[in-house]
Amino acid sequence: MSPLIVDAIRGATNKVVTDVVTHGGKRPFTLTTQVDAPEDAGCRTYAFSSNARVSVPSPTEEDLHKWATRQGGVTADTTTIRLTLQGRSTDSVVLHAIRVGVDARKQARGTAYSPHPAGWGCGGITERRFDVNLDSPQPSAVPSAGYDGSAVDFPYRISSTEPEVIVVQVDTEKCDCSFHLDLDWTSGERKGTLRIRDGKQPFRVIGSQQLPFFELDTKGHWAPSGT
Repeated sequence: MSPLIVDAIRGATNKVVTDVVTHGGKRPFTLTTQVDAPEDAGCRTYAFSSNARVSVPSPTEEDLHKWATRQGGVTADTTTIRLTLQGRSTDSVVLHAIRVGVDARKQARGTAYSPHPAGWGCGGITERRFDVNLDSPQPSAVPSAGYDGSAVDFPYRISSTEPEVIVVQVDTEKCDCSFHLDLDWTSGERKGTLRIRDGKQPFRVIGSQQLPFFELDTKGHWAPSGT
């Protein structure tokens, strides 16, 4: 991985994470978590409460996730969680699995908005990629082919000289779901499970399939979808 890419990733906002089980002291690797980073967000839709007054994003808006959260919005249909992991030393750490835990599940409510004027680009580049379907009775992280065409399952090996980027795409059509991720790891005789959340709160995504839907028209105004 290019040193420039690694430095850019290190500059991202760190989130609070908690070790559920750790034997042998300090966790032997670092973690940076980004939710819907600009390179992953693509053509995102966002859900807001029905009485929200939703502003139109600037044509130069680079981080729509921040634009939405400032107004109380929640990512709709798909949220992408980018995990950057790197060992604290040259000793290897083996990452064995990511498991999905649903903290709360309820009926989706509100109104969905697609803040993407004509000409805005969509898509991005991912490294290790996993898909999660929260509408499944038992959601799990399934390896999928990224933009490079490859799908590689666990285990992965990291160290201070071998960082790893894991992208987890979580989808739902109809639920308002809060969830977390658990990452299992070992290093020599040490082992642990890392509980990963969005800061101190669970991650959250709302399905928009049954919600009123608005998108930007050619004049830059919100209009019901299909008009």
